[in-house]
This record gives sequence, C-alpha cells and structure tokens, in this order.
Amino acid sequence: MPPVFPAARAGMAAFRGSPLVCMDMKKKRRKGNGLLKGMVIICVVLALILAALLLVGRSGRAGGQTASSSGADLSSEAAAPAEASEAADSENPESGRAEEEATASTGSTALSLTDEDIHKGDLILVNPWNAYDFDANLDTIDLVNIKDNQSVSYPCDKSDFELAKHVLPHLDEMIAACNAAVGTNETSISSAYRSMDYQQNVWNEAVANYGEAYAESYVAVPGYSEHHTGLAVDLGRTASDGTAESFTGSANADWINANSWRYGFIRRYAEDKASITGTSNESWHYRYVGVPHAYFMYANNLCLEEYIEWLRENTSESAPYTITCDLGTWDVYFTQSHNPARPDGEYDVSGNNVDGYVITVKKN
Repeated sequence: MPPVFPAARAGMAAFRGSPLVCMDMKKKRRKGNGLLKGMVIICVVLALILAALLLVGRSGRAGGQTASSSGADLSSEAAAPAEASEAADSENPESGRAEEEATASTGSTALSLTDEDIHKGDLILVNPWNAYDFDANLDTIDLVNIKDNQSVSYPCDKSDFELAKHVLPHLDEMIAACNAAVGTNETSISSAYRSMDYQQNVWNEAVANYGEAYAESYVAVPGYSEHHTGLAVDLGRTASDGTAESFTGSANADWINANSWRYGFIRRYAEDKASITGTSNESWHYRYVGVPHAYFMYANNLCLEEYIEWLRENTSESAPYTITCDLGTWDVYFTQSHNPARPDGEYDVSGNNVDGYVITVKKN
C-alpha cells in the first residue's frame, strides 16, 4: 500500500465526516445489498433448474442403456440358433441335400417333363395314326431275352424273342396262372419285340402271301406297330410235342381274356373296337399297360384309344380319378403341364404319345 501523507489523511477524514457523504454511502450499501440478494436468488433458481436437467438426463441415459442392453441381448439370442444351424450345416454338408430330398418326397416340388417324355412309358398309344418314336426311346427301352430270363418255363417260337425287362415278370406270372387254371403247359409266345426291319419283313411277307388288304387289316405298317414298344406279345398254344395249336377259342384264350388285367395286360384288338383301333380282331395280341389302367379298361369295355380320350376329358391334376380294385387303389390323371406337382409316395409318369402325360399315384 502506498504511503499516505498527513495533509491527505486530514482531507479524507473531513470528507468521510460530511452528512451528504454518509447518506450516499448508506444508499449505496442498501442498493448493493439488494443486488446481492437478487443475484443469490437467481443463482439458486439456476442451480435448481440445472439440477433438474441433470436428473432428467441421467434418467434418460439409464433408460436408453437398459433398452439398448435388452435389444443387444435379444439380438444375440436370436442370432445364436442361426449361428448354431450354420455351424451344424458346415459340419454336415449332407443336411442341405437331405432337406431338398425331404422337400421332394413331400410333393412340394414340381416334376420336370419334356416334349420327348410324351413318347415314353407304358401308356403310349401306337396305332395307324400315331407312330412309335424310336429316337425318344433309344436310351430308355430295356429289352431282355425272354427264354434266358423267364422265371417259369414256357415255349417261345423263336429263341431270340425279347421283351421290356420290367414287363417280363408280369408275363411270367400270367402264363403260370393260366396254365395252372386250364391244367396244361401249352401257353406260349408266338411274337414279341420287333425292330423296324423285322416289322418290314412281316409286312412284306403278309402282302406277298395274302395281299395288301389283308396286311392293312392285320399287320401294322412298319413304324406303327405296338411290337416296337417291347410292351406287347402275341400268345399261342404249343403242344408238348411242339405242335402249334390254335389259341383263338381255347380255354387258354378265355382265361387270359378274363384275367389278364390282374397282371397289367389288356387284349388290345377286340372285334367290336376295330373301327377305333384300326386293326381287326386279334384274340392273341396282349399289351402291358399296368394294373389300374388294365382293370379300368376291362371293367368299362374300353380300348386304349378310348381310355386315353377318357382320361383327357375327365381328369386333371386338381381332379384325379380314383381307380379301386381288389389289387389296390390308385389316383390317375391326365396333364399337359411340363411341371405338375410331384406326387407323394409311389407314382408313375407315362406319356400318351399324343399330347400329354398320365400320372398314376399308388394309394395303398
């Protein structure tokens, strides 16, 4: 503090003792005290507001942390099964394929059919107006020699006769049952699969020996013969000494005509259907189509042409027809779709060699 000289000190004392000065100073003190109180009040209010804001902020942050934490927990819980599943799939690569196969077996996938498939199968219609498609069946027809593969012994006119492999067991059963029923072992095979060249020779021989009119009635034009399919046989009778006997009108013919459906065969050319089949009566010509179809045609007196047309007009994927006999129950329907639903359980698909497919589903 700087020194205060005596004259100055005396002046200051005189100034402080003045009445005006004292009043002014009191006013200033009161004013200062009021300002101070106002500032204190303002500070208190601000402090209260700040405290309230801090409390709200902390509460919000706490709530946000809780929700976020809860969300994180749910996310991790939801992710855990997916991660576990992915890990399991990586450890077991077969699981994906198993799921695909399971999906297919439940019928939730579609079949994939081609235009070529129309010309394959047990129900293909081969007649004077619908040729057999050799190219379409080149890789699918599986022929076996009858003599070398028959499960029961019966005569064949030629040792090189062949038939579709899946048909032969049914033919064996039918012939064995027929022989047992009539009490002889004479039922035989007089013709089976024929190649184009073989059929051409048969045609030429028939024309040469009996004339073209006869050939047109009883012999198929090469390319239009059911014998090309490997599904058809001509039945005969052969005595124990090798002598050929007449099949027409025999007990064998009667039994086969009444019971062939049980083995999946139909008598293809009946006298009353000649105008529809384009072929005259042949009591010996039998064709494999499968049990449900053979039964339905036999029970309703339909030839194959009529049956194919009936399926087209009366069935569909959404409205199959149920065929029931003492050998089982099947759902059958016609479709032109290349991608019909895959049926559940055991089923078969056959083209009709005209314009679509027949799907047969085994029910029991």
